[in-house]
Amino acid sequence: MNFARSSAMNLTSCLHLVDGVCADPIDLPWYFSPRPSLLEGVSDQHLALGAPVLAYWVLSLFFHYLDTRDWKSLEKYRLNDSAEVASRNRVSRSGVIQAVIVQQAIQTALGLVWVDDAHAPANHLEQIAHIAERLAPFIGAGQGTSQVAYFVYWWAIPIVQLLGAIFFVDTWQYALHRYMHVNKFLYRHFHSWHHRLYVPYAFGALYNHPVEGLVLDSLGTALAEAVTGMSTRQAALLFTLATLKTVDDHCGYKFPFDPLQMFSNNNAAYHDIHHQKIGIKSNFAQPFFMHWDRVLGTEMTREQLEERRRRTRDKND
Repeated sequence: MNFARSSAMNLTSCLHLVDGVCADPIDLPWYFSPRPSLLEGVSDQHLALGAPVLAYWVLSLFFHYLDTRDWKSLEKYRLNDSAEVASRNRVSRSGVIQAVIVQQAIQTALGLVWVDDAHAPANHLEQIAHIAERLAPFIGAGQGTSQVAYFVYWWAIPIVQLLGAIFFVDTWQYALHRYMHVNKFLYRHFHSWHHRLYVPYAFGALYNHPVEGLVLDSLGTALAEAVTGMSTRQAALLFTLATLKTVDDHCGYKFPFDPLQMFSNNNAAYHDIHHQKIGIKSNFAQPFFMHWDRVLGTEMTREQLEERRRRTRDKND
């Protein structure tokens, strides 16, 4: 479906014709823009590739600013002591930044080839009519069917596409992430890079070996966009949402008012466990939901982590 690429359309849509006359003009959804590009002078392709990079650094720098503050009010939200980052991590901040920039350059290069920059107008009324024809045998013909078809076209299908893409990304990343921990060669030569950050922080979210970054992150979201038939603007939303979520998952804070942490139990506190030595074989799910950890028995809660730490201390005493 090409719901967001039309270059020229009226701001109303006629769902029901009576003797060739529009009987019920209906406004198009608030999110729809008939312009060739959402931002003046920026193609939708460049928006889809640039928005995630901008989102990454803006959100990362926000959390980095918090890391440099010694505000007492922040202490109860920090998952780890700020000084612990410098003492326990095995890679410098400059090394992390360089690796992230390399991954984003590769990601952008892939996007320039993969993400469509076409602006062919979509015949929305024709596609809505086609949906109405398919629905007619089940709910009858007429104005009501046209309205249902309108809802399916503008709301149901895009929502299903987004949820389908999220499910694909979660499945892709869980499977590859877990396998990279099971396979000693892959862990030693590729995934161990990311675990040099024993105590994660926001702008280290995409600190990976370039090969892992390409296969696990960039290719996974690109395939999700293609498999679900997303438009370029839908892809921009998916890429940006995935980026914001992975940054937030590595931020090192547990904020009760953070919408990205309220969005899912697979949050910063959950992923922080995976970066600890005791939890490294648990909590593989990323970036959106934790269902695969729960279904496949690889979930570890904060309480379980603390219990294992207590047992280890008691054993060593």
